[in-house]
Amino acid sequence: MAATTQTRGRLGLTGVILFLLFVLGAVLALYRFGRGIGWVSNLNQGYPWGFWIGFDVLAGIALAAGGFVLAAGVHIFGGEKYHPLVRPAILTAFLGYIFFIVALLVDLGRPWMIWDMIIWHHHESPMFEVGWCVMCYTFVLLLEFLPAVFERFGMSGALRIWHSLTPLLALALLIVFAIVLTHSAPWVILLAAVLVIFQLGVWAGAIRRDPRVPTLLVMAGVIFSILHQSSLGSLFLMAPHKLSPIWYSPILPVLFFVSAVMAGMGMVIVESTLSSRLFGRGLELNLLQGLGRALSWTLLIYLAIRALDLLLRGVAAEVLSASPQAAWFWVEIVVGLLIPLAILLTPEFAASSAGLFSAAALVVAGLIINRLNVAIVGISARYDTYYPHWMEIAISAGIVSAGILVFVLICRHFPVFEEKHAPDPGLRTGAS
Repeated sequence: MAATTQTRGRLGLTGVILFLLFVLGAVLALYRFGRGIGWVSNLNQGYPWGFWIGFDVLAGIALAAGGFVLAAGVHIFGGEKYHPLVRPAILTAFLGYIFFIVALLVDLGRPWMIWDMIIWHHHESPMFEVGWCVMCYTFVLLLEFLPAVFERFGMSGALRIWHSLTPLLALALLIVFAIVLTHSAPWVILLAAVLVIFQLGVWAGAIRRDPRVPTLLVMAGVIFSILHQSSLGSLFLMAPHKLSPIWYSPILPVLFFVSAVMAGMGMVIVESTLSSRLFGRGLELNLLQGLGRALSWTLLIYLAIRALDLLLRGVAAEVLSASPQAAWFWVEIVVGLLIPLAILLTPEFAASSAGLFSAAALVVAGLIINRLNVAIVGISARYDTYYPHWMEIAISAGIVSAGILVFVLICRHFPVFEEKHAPDPGLRTGAS
């Protein structure tokens, strides 16, 4: 295990602003639970899903995709040099999912019934599948971050137990998930047999293993992530007559998954850049440059899929119309795809910390615009209109602020970042 260190960071005025936003959001959330959801939101029968779903759920989950992307790239596909980025990405994802669940409780009309899906298995429902995937993946993220806790308190015995038990926990989690989602004994038996044989191969040394993280745990995280990132798009396939043809597509699950991958990589670059400045540590510029190259390829793939989808469905003319939907489509494409691609395909910009950060931040912003376009802008209701209430935005801002504050607090007291024996020279040579 590479050496790690706790770091100190001071947010200053930014920290005060984040704390005040958190307090305001918490007070408004309590007001929502006391008076009802109608007092703090503009949701209605035509728009039962609004800003909270578009921003907190659809965008928030996608921006947390960096955890499974980096974990898979390092521990399964052998991208060893990117290992210093994994633990911060796992922490970002873990906190993202925790605060997404908090946000969902605020959005649900009857939040006290959220446990219902654990008992009653509506396995034909995409929402049910997303709920179980999020629940299982949050547990996987907790398991993946536990070594940092054990290292912090010198619990070497607990770390050995963790290495022994986590493959079995991942195996059990995948089998339970298969039971709940399929209710099919043959499929469950087949899956269990494949997973058991795989793990026996790892223990026997016939299959490559990473001594730091059990491969089956990483695989479970990848499986759950692929399923629910794509299924969030499946939710909107139920509304073919309400969602604009600009965004409604049979391949919406594919588009949601690919865009989540690119947003996850963008979020890793943003988090790494900001945390390096906050904690005064060296920026892993060479790693971010490699991640930027991967991000550029992902952007090109997504742009090609999106263009072909519009052309093959015969709705390309919609994006040239004089409509608010067409205008927001071009904002999404220009901000989240075209400008970042121009930056990443320009060598001097792609090699600098400022260029990488700008491109990644625009990708993140483009993802948020895309999810809000799908959840709000692209939705039409015959008799209703919807504009987010300021309290909806304030509660979401409070939740995001709380996530940032908790991230900084954990980084101060736990070994999240790998210790650097010398500053990265890229921090001095790259533009800042």
